[in-house]
Amino acid sequence: MNLVNGGPRARTLRFGVAALAALLSVNLVGCALVFGDAPSVADASLAAADSPRLMEGPETALLDSPDIEAITDDPRPELPVTFTGLDDVAVEITDTSRILALDGTGSLASVVWALGFGASVVGRDLTTGWESAKHLPLVMDNHTLNAESILDLNPTLILTDYSVGPYDVQLQMRNAGIPVVFFDGATDLDDIPRLIGDVAEALGVPALGERYVADFSERLDTTIAKIRSVAPRAEEDRVRTVFLYMRGRAGVYYMYGNNPDGTPGIAGILIEQLGAIDVAGDENWTSGNLTAEGLMNLEPDLILMLTLGLESVGGIDGLLEVPGVAQTPAGDRRRVVDMSDYEMFTWGPRTPDVLTALAEAIYHVDLDAVELPAGAAS
Repeated sequence: MNLVNGGPRARTLRFGVAALAALLSVNLVGCALVFGDAPSVADASLAAADSPRLMEGPETALLDSPDIEAITDDPRPELPVTFTGLDDVAVEITDTSRILALDGTGSLASVVWALGFGASVVGRDLTTGWESAKHLPLVMDNHTLNAESILDLNPTLILTDYSVGPYDVQLQMRNAGIPVVFFDGATDLDDIPRLIGDVAEALGVPALGERYVADFSERLDTTIAKIRSVAPRAEEDRVRTVFLYMRGRAGVYYMYGNNPDGTPGIAGILIEQLGAIDVAGDENWTSGNLTAEGLMNLEPDLILMLTLGLESVGGIDGLLEVPGVAQTPAGDRRRVVDMSDYEMFTWGPRTPDVLTALAEAIYHVDLDAVELPAGAAS
């Protein structure tokens, strides 16, 4: 499986699930300026007349289905299971009738749902919000786990990781006699099958997990191959893209770039999978608070955002009032693509669907109609 425009399919996410969770669910504070000379951008006048760089107007990337399709509605786990989690604690699992899957991106719950255990999930975290889960009671308060809310649901199993906390609450649940398993979250697209397998093993359905991994991998291979076939290959036609995280009411304006160690950030990996150019990462800008100078210097053709973030600043018109936005090519063309906060950065079963929806919004194509030559998806 190849990355759009060649190369390995994915790069390691060193930004960390915990840091991403903080950006998705916790108000950011502090000041960080972005400095630097303007990058050597591809001259838009050199782009083809039908280049996606020149498209205008906003788009919302929507999944074909608001829900997760499970591989079965009768998973039939073989219990008990002893699973050793990321904290090196061997946990005996004897009952999957009342599950809580809690992390900072919704990935764990999405895997539980995909394996057919959705009917057994009794509560949710902030990032679990697809159609059949959004009615479940929240077990978080002010973006932290609420021990009382968890205990009230009488869970028989808690699946979690270090992207949510406080850790003391997770340990409190374990000390209360509830099996608590800590997972190592997926760090790139290649890592998603491993996460699916881990969750399936803990739930007592390893063979079902293998079946789902095969299905998932085929879908992801096909999706990436289709995006590669429609994304422009000429450098002057590739869409220069930046991801902005905003919470207007809280005064949070954040621009994703590289991680502090210089490795690509999570938004950059996603942007590259879409065949676009991660302009912030490409120019070695480090993720930090947004400044007008920094954004204008990057000259993005397209701004990628979470839907709630865009809404928090008053939609497109409000976004154009944020200093620097209107002065970019993206602002001039009102070229903004947004996607649900519950979907964009959830590494899991819906990742092929997320990539499809974003690619269709960016390139104005129907990937379902794209036909691949034999062997193109391998």
